[in-house]
Amino acid sequence: MNQMNRLSKVSALPFLYSALSLAGLGAGCGKLDDVDEFRAGVPQHEDVALLFPGGDSAQAALTATGTGVAQSALLNEKAEMYSMTRAITATVNGATLATLGLVKTITEFPPSSLGMDVAVWGPHTNALSPNTWRLTVTREAAGQFAYLMQAKAKTAADSEYLTILSGHHVVMDPGARRRVHLPSYGHGDFVVDWDAAQKLPEHDNNVGKAAFTYTRPSATAPATIDVVFTQIKDDETGMLVDATYGYTETPGAGGTFQFGVTKNAIATTAALETLSVRSRWMQTGTGRSDIKLSQGDLGTLEATSNECWDTNFLSVYRTNSYGDATKVWGAETSCAFATAEYATLP
Repeated sequence: MNQMNRLSKVSALPFLYSALSLAGLGAGCGKLDDVDEFRAGVPQHEDVALLFPGGDSAQAALTATGTGVAQSALLNEKAEMYSMTRAITATVNGATLATLGLVKTITEFPPSSLGMDVAVWGPHTNALSPNTWRLTVTREAAGQFAYLMQAKAKTAADSEYLTILSGHHVVMDPGARRRVHLPSYGHGDFVVDWDAAQKLPEHDNNVGKAAFTYTRPSATAPATIDVVFTQIKDDETGMLVDATYGYTETPGAGGTFQFGVTKNAIATTAALETLSVRSRWMQTGTGRSDIKLSQGDLGTLEATSNECWDTNFLSVYRTNSYGDATKVWGAETSCAFATAEYATLP
């Protein structure tokens, strides 16, 4: 079951940062007081951030175990499945932080052009980059926006622009000015297309696509974030895999996530297994994870593993169905969530 602790690492377009000389983007334009509405039409990382006890940033979560991969736990030591849950949320947070962080940085500069319902940043080409970039934000109705981050080879025609990021964002209160580092309450969706980025002269090693759907209607309402990863690279096997992620968080009450991936987790044959993880936690930090591995080399059998942790994230209960006596301890009555619940993602 060690395969459960190795996850596909997804980073979102880090090469964009080196490809853009942001000081020159929009150069020659004065500050436009009426562009703020278009800036609000693109989500920021805070709008889709996954909040998990014990870490409030992607970097903190990635370093929860020193490497981002859970290590074996013992009774009253840091819970292995807590660390794994934190690492998975960091993977998804990282995908949004890099991409939406870049868009935020771009929109802090004046747009190159501003119309009644369209604002455009770029086209821009770094002097040392073979790529040209353009961000377009379109107001479809009051508080409703569509946006495109596109790129092409700098020598290519405008008809050759590739869409790297596309999405929609609806602001709950279009007249409100968002506060720094706080969510702009609303809902939307976006797709990061790493396959399209691979066609650029300069790109990173990411492949596949990630489709996000999110809603965060108010400071007190439940927030939901769902992500479908398509044909991303699994670092452990080198395979292209599909994965699904679902997250719900209620302010002041805790949250839950589900994660599922189909991959060759047991290398006995080339058959693919389905790994699913469901984690739940209280606002205090106490929580539980229930993991299931099925299909592939397991045939009709299923392997399960379960762990609970306390408010200090220390393991208080662990069991499994596959006979590993070194990972059995504690009593299930110590768990904040009394019974196992496995992921139900498609």
